[in-house]
Amino acid sequence: MNRPDFLGRMNLLRGVVLLFLVLVIAACRPQEAVVQPTALPTLSPTPRSTPLPVVATAVPPGQESNPLQIVLRPFESLNTARAVLDDLEDAILNQSGITVNFELVNRDAEALAALCASSSGRTAAVWVGGVEYLAAEAMNCGQPVLQVERGTRANASTGSASSVIVRAGSSLAQLSALNDRIFCRLSYDDVSTWLIPVLMLQASGVNITDDLQQIRDYDSIPELVKAVASRQCDAAGIPSDALEQFDDDLGDTVEQVNVIATSLEFPYAVMLLPAEVPLGTRVALNDAFIRLARDQRVSSQLRSLLGQSAIIAAVPSDFDELVEFGESTGLDFAQLGN
Repeated sequence: MNRPDFLGRMNLLRGVVLLFLVLVIAACRPQEAVVQPTALPTLSPTPRSTPLPVVATAVPPGQESNPLQIVLRPFESLNTARAVLDDLEDAILNQSGITVNFELVNRDAEALAALCASSSGRTAAVWVGGVEYLAAEAMNCGQPVLQVERGTRANASTGSASSVIVRAGSSLAQLSALNDRIFCRLSYDDVSTWLIPVLMLQASGVNITDDLQQIRDYDSIPELVKAVASRQCDAAGIPSDALEQFDDDLGDTVEQVNVIATSLEFPYAVMLLPAEVPLGTRVALNDAFIRLARDQRVSSQLRSLLGQSAIIAAVPSDFDELVEFGESTGLDFAQLGN
């Protein structure tokens, strides 16, 4: 090979290598970052707190602006009872710091209705008898806290019983035999001569709606007893002590009737409080009634409402036997209460 050709080829090779290095260096060179325009933030209103509406705090029953209602059928006449209400309300306020309003009704059933309506409005404590207690217990409308006691010492009792009488010498010896018979009473809402005897009949399998031939009303206990003795009635309900109590009026008629069944004692009056009454109010009110029944000046006024010799504490277990008897009748006391 001659020297000029050799030199030419070498120059060509150097040129190729140089071009290759230029390309590599250009490819490896760092690229400048592309600057994008900065996005402006979107402005939004500054959130501000919105005040909540003012909710009024419920005033517990027993305060001056929300008096606790005490509903009852008075022991004495409405006029006699009304005359002492202001004094008794003041006495309870002074004893307990609780503001109460007494409301008098004609029937225990009205008091029961007020008790069961306490959850939907006005709060009412009530005094009711044993039959209404059974309805209140079945409807879960309140808890017993007090009950009335009458008589003293050995003669003290918290309730009364009823008896069913028939004519002496009659073949009617038990309540179940009173099917298709004439039953007599004082009135449809009288406790001793009708409401309690109804439960006695039901517990013995006699349905008063379907099984009795007729029901007759009389004006007094002596007339009722004489009607049985003279065969105007096959049977009648009377207070269990009526034959002794009316012995002078009845005379020889007492010997012309027989007692075939006597009930357990039904409470004279039980105080029931709804759940809406706070515990502190409950305790203070209970103590006030017990103390006022012992106060010589106030007890006579309270007696026109409750007929008490004393007022004593009560708990549900005091009435277990009564509730058991009520269940034996097969009656729906919740429905009856409504």
